[in-house]
Amino acid sequence: MPFVVLGLVLVVRFVTGLNYVGNILLAGGWVIGYYLADIDHLFYALVCNPQELSCMRVKNELANHRWRSAWQMLRSTVGERTRMPIHNVLTGLIVAVMGVWIVTSAGSLIASGVAVGLSVRLLIEFWQAGDYRKWYWLFAREFSVNEDKIVKWVWTGITIICCIFLLR
Repeated sequence: MPFVVLGLVLVVRFVTGLNYVGNILLAGGWVIGYYLADIDHLFYALVCNPQELSCMRVKNELANHRWRSAWQMLRSTVGERTRMPIHNVLTGLIVAVMGVWIVTSAGSLIASGVAVGLSVRLLIEFWQAGDYRKWYWLFAREFSVNEDKIVKWVWTGITIICCIFLLR
């Protein structure tokens, strides 16, 4: 899904005649931003909560240089990780707001791509989350379903604004 959004942005930029090198830089930045969210899973397994069984297994696979197996294990146990440094509402909203700032003020399309790619990836994962509460772990109180809907739509609106500004 994040690459569908990237494709739409690139098609519009291509049709309007914007430069090809800029589109390549934007796409490269988007891919980097997309995979930054995966680094959060690795960071959690190695640093944040290494005593969990799945994290210990990942560390063992990495120690034995079985990269693919470690990666597959991280992907298959994604639902077990709940207090991740990047996968939370606060970080997602900050990335989205910073994305607007970077897209509107920075001349670097690669930086714009990284910011918007990460924001889109986190937003899609937030929408797909089965239990929305694990995204609010930074806050001392419980968020209601209505408050969650408001946050989702605000975050979605900010991300759409970022994508629209990329069309410039």
